[in-house]
Formats: sequence, structure tokens, C-alpha cells
Amino acid sequence: MTPPQTPSQEWSWPDLLTDALKSGLSVDEFWQMTPRETGLAFEAAKWRFERERRHLAWLAWHIAAMIRSRRLPSLRRLIGMPVAQKLTEDEAASRAREHAEMIERMRNRGNV
Repeated sequence: MTPPQTPSQEWSWPDLLTDALKSGLSVDEFWQMTPRETGLAFEAAKWRFERERRHLAWLAWHIAAMIRSRRLPSLRRLIGMPVAQKLTEDEAASRAREHAEMIERMRNRGNV
């Protein structure tokens, strides 16, 4: 629904409300907004929907590309997860102490 372009055109409030609900606004939000704010909310919703459409197209393309691939990359490589670094003995001992202290604090509060 687009706002009236000429003075002779009238607003169709039910159509505007329907469009507002489709764009994610609540009924209360719609009635509290000015027509200008409503138009801006519609533009923002249009942008979000277009961004989602492009994301889904990107996802579909990559899924299809992987189906054609002879060998899939590891999930870690695909999503760019760094390889975990092995802790030194001092770091491991420090983390174990921190963990024991957290458990003790939780016990004192009655959370465990």
C-alpha cells in the first residue's frame, strides 16, 4: 500500500494496517505513528526482507555448490573456526582454580 499521491486519493486505513502488520508492526505501534513514520517503517521492512532474500539466495547457491563438490571442507574450515590452542600447565591449573572458586561461590549462594 502506498500513501495517496494526490489530494483526491484517500487513505485505505485497513490496507495500511494490514501492510503494517505484515512488516512487523503491532496494531498499537501503527496507530501511534505518523504517516511519515509508517512510511519509514515500511521502507525499513522492505530493506530487511530484501537482505533476507539475498541471504537465502547466497545460502542456496552455497548448498548447491557443496552438493556438486567431490569433497566437503570440514565444518571448522567452512565457518572459519580457529583451532583451539593447547593450554600450558600453568594456564590449565589457573583455570581449574577459577572453576573451583566459581563452583564454591555458587554453592555458598545455594545455586548448586
